[in-house]
Amino acid sequence: AQRIESVKAAIVGALSGGICLAPISALHNIYFGGEFVDNGVAQWEFDTDMGSLEAALFAIVYRYCVRQDNNPMLNQGVIGAFALVRILSKIQVPSDCTAVPLSCGPPLGYFNWDMLIQGSLSGAESLALFGGAALAMDYCFSRKIISKFG
Repeated sequence: AQRIESVKAAIVGALSGGICLAPISALHNIYFGGEFVDNGVAQWEFDTDMGSLEAALFAIVYRYCVRQDNNPMLNQGVIGAFALVRILSKIQVPSDCTAVPLSCGPPLGYFNWDMLIQGSLSGAESLALFGGAALAMDYCFSRKIISKFG
C-alpha cells in the first residue's frame, strides 16, 4: 500500500512541478538566459523535463517528511532544502573568475552579479517547482487522494 501511495505521489509531483516550472523556466532560459544559455528552447525543455523528475522525487520525500502532524515549518523546510540544492547546483561560474580561492568580483567576491542573477532566476524556478508540487500534494492529502506516511 505504501508503494502505491509513493507512486501516486511521484505522479502528482512530476505533473504539478513540471507545469509550475515551465513558464518560469521559459523566461529564464529563453528570454533572460544571456551568455549562460546557448540553446534556450532546448535548455528550457531539458530543465522542464529534469524538473519534473526532481519534483517526483521531492513529492515522495515530502510525503514521508510531513507525516501526520501539521507543522508548517517542517513543510517549508523540505521545500527550502530541495530548492537550495537545486539553486546552488545551477549556478555557472563565469570565465573571468579566478580559482583557489574563488574570486569573481563585486559585489561579494565569491559571487559576482552574474552569479547572483543566475541564483535569483534559479530560485524563482525552484520555488515554483517545489512549492507547486507541495501545494498539489497538500491538496491530495486533504482530499484523501494520497495518504500521508504513518
